[in-house]
Amino acid sequence: MPIDATFSGRSMVEMLGVLAIIGVLSVGAIAGYSKAMMKYKLNKQAESLNLLINYSLQNLSTLGPQQDTLVEHADILYKLNLIPDGIQYNQSRLYDIFNNHIRVYTQAKNSTYNYGISIRNTSGSTMDKEICRNIVTVAKENKANLYQLVSYNNEEQSHFGTLYGDNYCTSNVKCLKDLTISDIDLLCTNKTDIFYILWN
Repeated sequence: MPIDATFSGRSMVEMLGVLAIIGVLSVGAIAGYSKAMMKYKLNKQAESLNLLINYSLQNLSTLGPQQDTLVEHADILYKLNLIPDGIQYNQSRLYDIFNNHIRVYTQAKNSTYNYGISIRNTSGSTMDKEICRNIVTVAKENKANLYQLVSYNNEEQSHFGTLYGDNYCTSNVKCLKDLTISDIDLLCTNKTDIFYILWN
């Protein structure tokens, strides 16, 4: 019986074309996944910071220092089961989903108390703009309960902006409630690596 010598198959050019299409689709999928993951992390950071601020405000009497000193409250919050999902507790330290170091503290000096949270970038560089915008937006959302939002550069030991909450807002200072998107962008173009969110 004669054998048919004609074969049906794909040429090398066709295979390379298919591989190129798969490559393009893969790059698009990875980019989409990265964008979706960043959005998820930003939402998680905002949610957990909002909860941490509210938990801290509700427990001011428990978090006050007994002497003129700086007292950090990570251990107390951990024992009270008040560390929100999205914030990691590790050896008396708190970290957000971006590994920024969070300190919940009370500082007493000459019978004057400061209560607040500091959020410090631990990567050794200035804070990512999207993360910066996220933190400023969280502070603005809590403007009714806050005293100040302070942006700071630790290496230069300098402030880049101080914004006041509703109860401390006057015509002589910048107020959280008046912040626009362009104001937030301008604030986040500076060399901020620490934010202080203070409520007293």
